[in-house]
Amino acid sequence: MNYGETNAYWYLRLNGFFLIENFVVHRTAEIVHSSDIDILGIRLPYVFEEVGGQIEDWDEALLNDLNPNLMTGVICEVKTGAFKKEELFNKLYLSYCLDRFGFMPNLSKNTNQIHKNKLSIFEHNGIKFQILKLFITNIETDRQDFLQLRIKHLRHFIEVRIQNYKQQKWQDRLFFQSDFLGEHIDRQYNEEIE
Repeated sequence: MNYGETNAYWYLRLNGFFLIENFVVHRTAEIVHSSDIDILGIRLPYVFEEVGGQIEDWDEALLNDLNPNLMTGVICEVKTGAFKKEELFNKLYLSYCLDRFGFMPNLSKNTNQIHKNKLSIFEHNGIKFQILKLFITNIETDRQDFLQLRIKHLRHFIEVRIQNYKQQKWQDRLFFQSDFLGEHIDRQYNEEIE
């Protein structure tokens, strides 16, 4: 993962999502070139963790668009440099990844709705769930069919979360399988004691 994807991964993880990074989109009869979705994630309604997983720990910029009481699937694209805005959230790639969530059979039949909207809500067997498209970048775009957050917002969120649980995070920094997060934790902890 590049630095933008790493920030996006930990931002979503610290907001209660279980994640798949670099989900491979294989060639099919309709997909000429293999590709990937940077991050796919699922968040369940009652996610909780005593250290960093309480209601006040979640980012309002994300939850303003979501109903936290519904199961949520997120499709996240990350761009750290120039991009063509019309190529974001390619419809064929969206269709390919939707059934991977497992919320209902043939969710991909709803690709057009999901492609057009930032947030789509569905119901299957009496259970509602939502699909969010999230775009992480340093460059603003005028498209309204996805939630857009800047990498600096993600960095700030991660730093505040570590600060809020600095002692616990520092004690457990080596258990995270991420040099990125371990370095953030160590830096914040040691800056205060210097």
